Amino acid sequence: MKNSKFSYSTGAVLAITLLLLLLNIVVGGIVAIQSQNTMRQVINERMLGVAKTAGAMLDGDELASLKEEDVGGEKHNAILGKLRVFAENLDFKFIYVVRQAENGKFVFIADPDTEKPAEFGEEIVDSEALVSAGKGIEAVDSIAVSDEWGKYYTAYYPVKTSNGQIGGIIGVDFDAEWYEKQLTKNTVYILFASAISLIIGGSMIMLVTMKLKHKLDIINNETDLIYNDINTLLDEINVDSKNLVSDNKPVELPKSVTDDQGGIMRLADEVTIIKDALKKYIDVVHIKAYTDGMTGVGNKTAYLDLVQRINEGIPEGKEKFSIAVFDVDNLKIVNDEHGHVMGDNLINGTAKCIKNVFGAENVFRIGGDEFIAVLKDFSAKDMEEAFIRLDEEAKRANAALPEDAKVPIAFSKGAATFDPESDKSFKEVFRRADKVLYVDKNEHHKNG
Repeated sequence: MKNSKFSYSTGAVLAITLLLLLLNIVVGGIVAIQSQNTMRQVINERMLGVAKTAGAMLDGDELASLKEEDVGGEKHNAILGKLRVFAENLDFKFIYVVRQAENGKFVFIADPDTEKPAEFGEEIVDSEALVSAGKGIEAVDSIAVSDEWGKYYTAYYPVKTSNGQIGGIIGVDFDAEWYEKQLTKNTVYILFASAISLIIGGSMIMLVTMKLKHKLDIINNETDLIYNDINTLLDEINVDSKNLVSDNKPVELPKSVTDDQGGIMRLADEVTIIKDALKKYIDVVHIKAYTDGMTGVGNKTAYLDLVQRINEGIPEGKEKFSIAVFDVDNLKIVNDEHGHVMGDNLINGTAKCIKNVFGAENVFRIGGDEFIAVLKDFSAKDMEEAFIRLDEEAKRANAALPEDAKVPIAFSKGAATFDPESDKSFKEVFRRADKVLYVDKNEHHKNG
């Protein structure tokens, strides 16, 4: 009888141990999938941010009116020039413009690639994301698309005409290997953490439960606690915990916990530690996704999110703001003549001056040499005073440069204030500020 009881207890202990290890594996897999989906969303937002920013540079009416005979002409070359400048300052493979032909196919109308550009009217390999953009909905490929140029994930952003039609679609190609590597890095981290938890937790469970195999009732209560911890974790990542319970009922907590449960409870602590670590990791990823790594100001994704919120508040009469746009002077010349390190110093110096006056939380880097400050409850007079302080800030920064510094901080600027009587969107305010910027930039060029 004693041997029979021992065998029964050992079998029960092994069954419980295997069950807990299986649950650990399931939780690790679910967390890995959830984290990968979050990372995919962050990357897609970044890609769409690039496409949206490029789309803001182009006029939908001009794209809609492009014809094959315009190739090589002033209008077509101007569009290629804007795309080419944009491509030189950001990290992606290709950027181009397509539109839908009368036969329903999508064709190239502008490709600034200097090595192997697509011909005007040449068909592009379509995808679900491109079809979506053709209907006016921005999208990113969920599956990599291969063509003669390579294998890519592409972000598509429709540029609309003044009457709301789609004049063209911006396509920005990102290398498939880069995209998938970003997802893999995050998944490897999650799986590694899960594997460590599995090894440590499994070892602890085996040691403790083998010593307590004669107290199966207590161990069953401890198992209920672990179930509860796991169900709580699954609830936090939006997974239905009932799928892991055979009778489709929530796990009930035991009424009390004895001192003998310490070893098993440590397993729950390990799961909690991993959960907290993953939450912190995802928070860090989220912050990085909205911050420009070089200057510490907001990036294009953060800027576009703010623009969307402002546009949603304008019809409700909730918005009162001014914007200031900035363009670092002669950045390409500095990079070519003095090197990219000096160019980066110029960008960082400009960003620091703007942050000191307007506050880092209000400043965004929207291009290689372009910044914008969005100020709530800021009047035109406030902006004039701020520009005076900004000029003084730049003078102080240049005066503090070492004597062997080759390039002083210099930038063009323009500003505009939201007019609730005439402005219907953020873009209208931006265009006015951009016009002032270009006037200022031309003055800088005239004065050398």
